[in-house]
Amino acid sequence: MSTPEPVFTPEDNARIIRRVFDEFVNEGDFSVVDEIYSPDMVDHQPLPGAPEGTEGVKYTIAGLRQGFPDLHVTIEALSAHSDYVVIHNTWRGTFTGEFLGMDPTGERIEFHGVVVWRLANGLIAERWGIGVESSMLEALGLGWLMSGALARKGRRRGGGMDLADLAAAATALTATEQP
Repeated sequence: MSTPEPVFTPEDNARIIRRVFDEFVNEGDFSVVDEIYSPDMVDHQPLPGAPEGTEGVKYTIAGLRQGFPDLHVTIEALSAHSDYVVIHNTWRGTFTGEFLGMDPTGERIEFHGVVVWRLANGLIAERWGIGVESSMLEALGLGWLMSGALARKGRRRGGGMDLADLAAAATALTATEQP
């Protein structure tokens, strides 16, 4: 007789997502990734150059923590339904390390976003950020990259430019004049 697979409730899934921030992002415990993420997890908004799967998740958070060593994310609201968890969060940190090819400014930034997570069998299978990229760029003083023709150029599936395009555009445009 086989053992039935465990059933994960929305409350179980919410606890898993809280661990992402409480242990991984805020405390820098990268070992938690191997416990709560599916090995073939799909992050729809990784940092440029991130590999796929859990190594990409680690790469993205390592890049953020390099740029913002005191990075702290607060979950403002959380809603769990079936295999999906949606959070509204606030990201805070001091820009004291290199990030996306940009030199640190020493400024404290704060930005907001919504993240949608899909879990399968108690593991994180997918992640979508809504407004996180644009809010972060605004906090870094690069919000103008999201407006006008530049934001329409290079649209990808799901809308907007990806961070690699934005970082390249920021580097090119900051060497000249800001629109």
